[in-house]
Amino acid sequence: MSLTLQVYGQSTQIAGIVRNKEGQALAGASVSIGDSFATQVTDAAGKFSFKGIPPGNYTLKISHVGYAPYTETVLLENQLRNIVVRLDTESRMLDDVIVTGKTETQQVREQAIRAVVVDTRAAAEQPATLAELMNRSPGIRIRQSGGLGSQTDISMNGFQGRAVRYFRDGIPMNYLGEGFSLNNVSVDMLERVEVYKGALPIYLGADALGGGVNLVTKPFETNRLSFSYEVGSFNTHRVAINSYLTNNQKSIFGGIDAFFNYTDNNYNAYVMVTDPETRNQTEKSVELFHNAYKNYYTEGYIGIRDQPWAKELRLSLAYFNTNREQQHPALMTDPYGALESKQSSLIPSIRYKHSLLDDRLEIEQFFVVNTLNAGVIDTVKGYYDWYGNFYSAPNRMGESGRPSLSDVAINQFVSRTLISYHLNGNNTIRANFVYTDSKRKGEDPYGPRFEGTDQDALSVPAIYRKSVAALGWESTFLAKKLAYSLTGKWYNYTSKGVETWAARPANIDEMVTAQQDYFGISTALKYDISPDIFTRASAEYAYRLPDFGELFGDAIWIVPSFKLKPERSLNLNSGAAVQKEKFTAEINGFYRETKDLILLITNIPPYSQYQNINNVRGYGIELDGRWDIHRFLRATANATWQSLRLFGFTVPGDLWRNGTRLQNTPYFFANAGLVSSVKPNIFPGDFLQVYANYNFVREFYLQTIARESEPGGFLGLGGSADVNSAVIIPNQSLVNIGFTYKPIGDKLAIGFESKNILDERQYDYFRVQKAGRSFYAKISYLIH
Repeated sequence: MSLTLQVYGQSTQIAGIVRNKEGQALAGASVSIGDSFATQVTDAAGKFSFKGIPPGNYTLKISHVGYAPYTETVLLENQLRNIVVRLDTESRMLDDVIVTGKTETQQVREQAIRAVVVDTRAAAEQPATLAELMNRSPGIRIRQSGGLGSQTDISMNGFQGRAVRYFRDGIPMNYLGEGFSLNNVSVDMLERVEVYKGALPIYLGADALGGGVNLVTKPFETNRLSFSYEVGSFNTHRVAINSYLTNNQKSIFGGIDAFFNYTDNNYNAYVMVTDPETRNQTEKSVELFHNAYKNYYTEGYIGIRDQPWAKELRLSLAYFNTNREQQHPALMTDPYGALESKQSSLIPSIRYKHSLLDDRLEIEQFFVVNTLNAGVIDTVKGYYDWYGNFYSAPNRMGESGRPSLSDVAINQFVSRTLISYHLNGNNTIRANFVYTDSKRKGEDPYGPRFEGTDQDALSVPAIYRKSVAALGWESTFLAKKLAYSLTGKWYNYTSKGVETWAARPANIDEMVTAQQDYFGISTALKYDISPDIFTRASAEYAYRLPDFGELFGDAIWIVPSFKLKPERSLNLNSGAAVQKEKFTAEINGFYRETKDLILLITNIPPYSQYQNINNVRGYGIELDGRWDIHRFLRATANATWQSLRLFGFTVPGDLWRNGTRLQNTPYFFANAGLVSSVKPNIFPGDFLQVYANYNFVREFYLQTIARESEPGGFLGLGGSADVNSAVIIPNQSLVNIGFTYKPIGDKLAIGFESKNILDERQYDYFRVQKAGRSFYAKISYLIH
């Protein structure tokens, strides 16, 4: 490690950059100077700055995940500028994938809002998807309806679906469609993933109930070119390229990020096969034959930084294209052999950052305008069986019962404005405003018509506009031991459209228009009992507006639902943590009471529809721990139990549902992991990491079941429910093992992983089966 200082003038000020040994800027490094000043976190360019420090001797400390900590005694007599600190890679074990409490824009030690951070940099060389990495986190379940590229959903603290909002670098991700999401994004593009439970930081202004997921892309400051290629079972291929170029002054920059995914997803699954002669159904293992997925995403950008009128101005142009074969409807009941869906978009965007008044006032503005093009092809005249045999039926159009050749265009505009004013070292006021405008229009020669006419229902525009404004105050007290935040929010949305699909003819004058305003509030508190122990709590009363996909559907299997009401919820969270050098332990609890919960319901086969399914009240607990057993061996474990119960039914025929569990939602799941890092000395400077991960999900239920039919035992963890087995999504155990080897330092990495090595049946999302045992290999090369 090294430190470079230049000294000028008489004022006491330290400003500098933290880099790694290759010279790349390190965002998210913790920097402290003495004990009386707030710890800072370096920004995307690795920069930090301390001002107004009295003369004297101070201890400068810098730390970052995966790097050896840096400590230096500094005598402050004059102004110090242009500090450059280079951190060495941690000489022993790399930090595990899960790190608690790291964010880029807020000070780590003073943060009151709980965050779990998936450090994708520590696992970038593993042949694992982002969804798999996140599933190892405490209290988080990424639910995926099949293999690579299939629909994903997140469940945490009892919230799921769109109650949890998604962001890319602080911007809501809706405009990216299926091009950039949890189910396909390359881990190589990401620095980390911030997962917030409960209240969101002000800078992530959105109408979330259950928290948010912020995908933070890698920041670069020096020239870079990297490449990775992954190959695996089911003809899976994944490619990622990341490049960055800047001038010597680092005032002009540009780059290209791209990734490609392809898989046949032709794994074996157990389905009910109908005998063509007797029509009896028996369970058989068949190879999925129409389940392929292809996606590519490319983004180029140019920009300037550190100008008198702009801290950074970045112009981006992205394009993605996705094609998906559909093997079955929402449930694995019927085989399809020709139905396909597609989506693409060209996405220009602009991002501007500036600071004024000696960096006390910070302004950030983001704009994007794009058109999502989507379509469904279901025109085959006949049907397939589960073995891929085709049976011609000239009088039948489409496999799904809804023939389609749709071409839909969704015009989108998103604006996000963030303003921060630092009153002093202990108080900051922030304001955030996000505006979204969407308009859908299209055509489908085989789609539904308005009753009594030949007018295509898609030809009538569907409109959705949403505004979310947040104003908040962040403060610290008691020498930074106590951190507090208070946020108020205003929500507004307008929607207009006709709710129609093939099974429900509608008149053109059945236009549904909704316009509402709502207000919410949240607060969070954290107290450092000692340097190693802290406790925190948060509370919020929030609204979650129906979003575009819930109102308009997906033009495939999810039909419109324009009469949805917003979800509203009271959420309480509290917890405590101990963080020692050799071990960490954390416990968190939550309580929630949600009304008008929106869930995807399959009560109109073959379609699904988002509906308000009354009210949910629940509570739960999370346990999370890490133990460094040896210098080269680390163990991690976490477990989540939650009781989420329906209430508020008054119709006599539905009274039995009061107190029953929320359907299609796990109530207990746990993870455990071992990772060992050694230097095998096959080559000078080589590095080997071997890991194993275990995941368990307790049985849960496709439909609501009577409370007296639930399993007994402690916390409902004994036995099985006394219901039809077809309703039960059974206990699941998943074991993955793998290794990463770096023969020549960080330039080259070779990874291998065996997923579901025990070949156990895995289910998710309406009992859809996932892949059995499979194998994957990945090579990553840093060219420059």
